[in-house]
Amino acid sequence: MIHLQRARGFFFVVLASFLLFSEHANAQSQVLENNPSDIRWHQINTPSFRVIFPDGFESEAQKMANTLEHISAPVSKSLGGEKPRKLSIVVQNQNTISNGFVTLGPRRSEFQTTPPQDYNFLGTNNWLELLAVHEYRHVVQFNQSRTGWNKLFFYLFGQNTQAGMAFTAAPPWFWEGDATVTETVITPSGRGRIPSFDRIFRANLLEGKRYDYNKQHLRSYKDFVPDHYVLGYHMVANIRRRTGQEEIMDKVTRSAWSWPFIPFTFSNSLKKHTGEFIVPNYEIMMTDMKMNWEKQLEGLELTDFDVINKRTNNIFTDYHYPRVLDDGTVVALKSGIADIQQFVKINADGSLTNDLIPGIMNDAGMLSSAGSKIVWNEFHFDPRWRARNYSVIKMYDFKTGEQKVITEKTRYAAADISPDETQIATVLNTARNNNFLVIIDANNGTEQKRFDNSDNAQYGMPRWANDGKSIVVLKTNSQGKAVVRYDVVSGKETELVPPGHENIGHPLLYKGLLFYNSPYNGIDNIYVKNLETNEVYQVTSSKYGAYNPAISPDGQYIYYNEHTVNGLDIVRVALQEGRWKSMATVEDRNLRYYQPLVEQEQHDDLLQNIPDKEYSVKKYSKLGNMINIHSWGPFATTDLIRAQAGIFSRDVLSNTDVSLGYVYDIEEESGFASAGVSFQAWYPITDVEYQLGNRSTSSYKWDESTVLAGVRVPLVLTRSKYFRELTFSNQIGLRQVTNFQDRSRNDGRRIETRQRINDSTTVDVFFLDVNDLDNGNLVFNQFGITFSNLMKQSTRDINSRFGQFVTFQRTNTIGGDFTGAITAVRGGLFFPGLSKNHSFFLRGGYQSKKTDARLDIYSFRNAIFKPRGYSFPEENNFTTVQFNYALPLWHADLSFGPVLNIKRIKANVFYDLGWDNVIQNAFFAESFGDRRPGDFFGSADIDSNYVSYGVELTFDVNILRFIPEIELGARILNREANAWNNGGPSIELILGGVNF
Repeated sequence: MIHLQRARGFFFVVLASFLLFSEHANAQSQVLENNPSDIRWHQINTPSFRVIFPDGFESEAQKMANTLEHISAPVSKSLGGEKPRKLSIVVQNQNTISNGFVTLGPRRSEFQTTPPQDYNFLGTNNWLELLAVHEYRHVVQFNQSRTGWNKLFFYLFGQNTQAGMAFTAAPPWFWEGDATVTETVITPSGRGRIPSFDRIFRANLLEGKRYDYNKQHLRSYKDFVPDHYVLGYHMVANIRRRTGQEEIMDKVTRSAWSWPFIPFTFSNSLKKHTGEFIVPNYEIMMTDMKMNWEKQLEGLELTDFDVINKRTNNIFTDYHYPRVLDDGTVVALKSGIADIQQFVKINADGSLTNDLIPGIMNDAGMLSSAGSKIVWNEFHFDPRWRARNYSVIKMYDFKTGEQKVITEKTRYAAADISPDETQIATVLNTARNNNFLVIIDANNGTEQKRFDNSDNAQYGMPRWANDGKSIVVLKTNSQGKAVVRYDVVSGKETELVPPGHENIGHPLLYKGLLFYNSPYNGIDNIYVKNLETNEVYQVTSSKYGAYNPAISPDGQYIYYNEHTVNGLDIVRVALQEGRWKSMATVEDRNLRYYQPLVEQEQHDDLLQNIPDKEYSVKKYSKLGNMINIHSWGPFATTDLIRAQAGIFSRDVLSNTDVSLGYVYDIEEESGFASAGVSFQAWYPITDVEYQLGNRSTSSYKWDESTVLAGVRVPLVLTRSKYFRELTFSNQIGLRQVTNFQDRSRNDGRRIETRQRINDSTTVDVFFLDVNDLDNGNLVFNQFGITFSNLMKQSTRDINSRFGQFVTFQRTNTIGGDFTGAITAVRGGLFFPGLSKNHSFFLRGGYQSKKTDARLDIYSFRNAIFKPRGYSFPEENNFTTVQFNYALPLWHADLSFGPVLNIKRIKANVFYDLGWDNVIQNAFFAESFGDRRPGDFFGSADIDSNYVSYGVELTFDVNILRFIPEIELGARILNREANAWNNGGPSIELILGGVNF
């Protein structure tokens, strides 16, 4: 029985791994995230790292190299202690998104250098130092995953399969939880020290939403469940605390990664090393956290407040960043599990007015307003270069309804409009990683003032004082985070809160009172400092967290966010100093759950003593590093009818994809060798592929060689709430067929029949078999345009609420021994349904093929979708329209042990129409009178209608607790008969996409 289970597990896991991580199965390479071709690159080589960086970044690259070398041994210590082999670090300074990652295929790490503005993400850390610690822990994880059977898989298949099997063996919560624990215990302000990090998890648990492991791990469409970072931090921290073993996760993962093909290998390994399987470990953690958080709240007196927004249901929804306009109206940024981000006004009765859906927001953890206007930051994208984007400032006037883009192609993060509405204070991070507080013109975006920053501290969340004469801002350097004030005229800097590792955020200066957020007592609350007396007071006492203070224009109220189990509410309290609590009486309720782990690691001051060694700098050659083999051996394709083996290369700058291999078609029992290059360093992407092999069908077999060469220009045009993309492509192909053999007769591509000439005479005729070529050459050109414009979606949305897509394709012969052409257009329209998260969408298509009474006609493959339930005739002009209405039926969260988890059941009601015109040409197969074999006999012009309707019932499921959702279901339909298809009801199985 054990051997049988292992065999089944091996098949399933290896198959899943190949499908999920073998991206090279696609003939055309994906669009890679790379930089403009004119950027010149340099490198610093240390014993453990190769830091690759663009022009102008040398100073920061030197710091990064020193930091990485300094932390490498301590970060590796609790996970095997073995320093990984040398790694390439690619510095991405053209990107304004604050992020970083480690990956295999090819093995590298990328650091995106712009610091985040949200203080509950960054804490009091330096951004690049935090990235170094967190991402290097992932490097250590990948290094340790190459053990046991997974080491063999690496040697057999390369990096992609090593990564796939490693992810299969260890759940996502381990990968990110372990890295978050590491950043928490090694830096002074990792996320495990920040109460906001676990506020949703904490509220769920204490308010009776103690979800089982499957729901917490796989998440939900019904309830808002924190992500794998939060779950993972608490799981890893609890296991390390409970066992007292610093290296416990090394033991657990080493066993799991050694046997990655055994189902539930991670759970089995937990049982071996902790005494409990994964679910009991989870329940122990939940019980422990509940006990600690309940104890934290004992005796806590809570602030009384008025709730401004009124909820009509219990669906998780946040009302972020309340601001009060000059007319007393409260505005906020609404978002939730069923809603995309949108700016709303809260009316006097608590009802909402939806005013504006922003684009892709660069969330600074704040919103700014003055008069009737608000300003915020959004991402704009370079049309061609995926690794370059911008952070711009936008403005909206609630009185006029006018939206305006203030800046273009800028790198501004956070923005606050002045009380007189003429200027905006914002933070600039340059491509050289220089940080500045700047003032720009609120009308045209021109820079008016740049404040001195000699130590290149990180700035965050600037705010104008209510009198417009000064700006307060967070300032983070090697000593921690401070709050400083800048005089707008003189530029003088005044320190209001000295630097330290209290995670202060959201500063607000009002008439000599500095309001700010702080987790001082262990729960996020709002505090105030009287700048005349230097006295500090606690303004709010919240159960789960109070955030984002705003003062009403009349100075009577403080508006802020209060976290609840259903999301952030907008509340208000009177601005009365007598109600505030002196800091001397504030009780310390900090859990410091991480403290035993700090004592295990003994590296809490690691970042205070980074060396300052000067490394030599050399030019990095893109040409010399173009070939970088990372994966090899066999893998499967997503259609499961082809087996492939090959060698795959991609350079670490993502400019060139190269593949060389062999493909075997299981159905045809034939195969071909292939070689392909996708060169993406220039504005148009160039793709070249060569194939050589044999082909066969039930009737024919032949040898075939094909050369494909093309260019494409994929453009990202997103500048609003719509994800907008446009792609142009053109490809030329040459296909040569030799050694063509008809297995049933010797005269080639013919289907014979008897046709009547007159009442007494019949003759043999043949029709062209459009699937195959005879000996000869086919030279063709294929041109295409694809455009999509889809509104962003909420978690519950099945489709985009509004959107369009269209594809035009023209393929025609341009030489050779055959002639043919096809023109096709397909597209779709998305509209909101009758209820939230429902979707009404239409799809349509039209294609026209060349049909002549000639023997050398070649019929290209159909390029549009068919009406459901039907098959196409081979040669046709075709039009189709599909009407669909999709809706969720049940957010089930239904688990059957560890084997199957049903997250959602949904339906799609459809009605499909189609019309075709088929011309069948027949030719003489024998002599008749003056006619010779091959002469035109006649044609049949056949028109057909297609009508099908029915319902698709699908289930979004997780199998064996794997994160990817698989859509499974059935289609029940009825179709009308036509010349090519029988009518009647039928049931078809649906295997939809895989959603991560």
